[in-house]
Amino acid sequence: MKNRFDHLFFALMLVLMLVLAGCSGKKDEGGTTAADTAGTSEGTSQGASKEESGLPQTDADGEAPLRAMYLTDKIGEYLFIGTENGTLFVAPVPEELYGMDGNQLTADQLSVGTVVDIYGNNMMLESYPGQYPGVSKMVVVKEGTEADTEPYQYLIDEIYTEPDPSQPPFMDLEYQNEQANVVVILSQGGYSWSYTDENGETQNVVADSAHILAWEQLVDVTLKEPADMKLSPSQPLKDVEVTRWPAEARGTEIGDMPEGETVEVTEEDGSFRIKEVEPGYVYLVKGIWENGEAEFGFYTK
Repeated sequence: MKNRFDHLFFALMLVLMLVLAGCSGKKDEGGTTAADTAGTSEGTSQGASKEESGLPQTDADGEAPLRAMYLTDKIGEYLFIGTENGTLFVAPVPEELYGMDGNQLTADQLSVGTVVDIYGNNMMLESYPGQYPGVSKMVVVKEGTEADTEPYQYLIDEIYTEPDPSQPPFMDLEYQNEQANVVVILSQGGYSWSYTDENGETQNVVADSAHILAWEQLVDVTLKEPADMKLSPSQPLKDVEVTRWPAEARGTEIGDMPEGETVEVTEEDGSFRIKEVEPGYVYLVKGIWENGEAEFGFYTK
């Protein structure tokens, strides 16, 4: 009798051990064990890269980009819209522009409708459209065409107006400091400009201005060290001339104004660049186009 109870006891223990062993290997509702899901985050599956998941990539410093679609540059600046938050903003296209294959591109190779990841200081200026001047790098994540921008055409129409043919182009200045790429709208002086009116007749417009050392309104640029600066006109330049004076000469009487110093300008990849811009000077930029010329200026401190 005792042997029968012993056999029954050992049988029950064996069944219990088998049940416990089966529970320890039980799958979760998604068909994976706890070990299968270890190491996954933000909804990405095991073994899938972040690129495959479609998530924006952080750079080497762990910086998260803003993903946006490039809409147009016909407003005189590069216009983008955030694909996740719908924010409309303008931003400069930096020299660090890379295609999906990792090769470096130039700004004129960026097609409207293309989606890019934009890296920078994440500081958006409050305006409409917004301004994101501190862009350091852009990476193409999806090629696009003009058809892709059609849902946003009404936004472009809201802010774009045809340029006045009687007015000369405007000019921006781009440079890089320790923190970000900076875009400055240059102060404008006198100009001489010709255009064809609605009747097909050529008209000439001349607007005189004082010497730049007498300009009351002159945009300033803060520099810690000399920097090369890129000129970004709203229409392609034919040529450019740059002259500078010491900043302390501002406000000098007309008869006592010193002679200016010619500054080196180079042409690279279709863009004009002012070489070695230094703190403590007033710079006069004379843009020359097929239809005329115009003066622009800034001072450094």
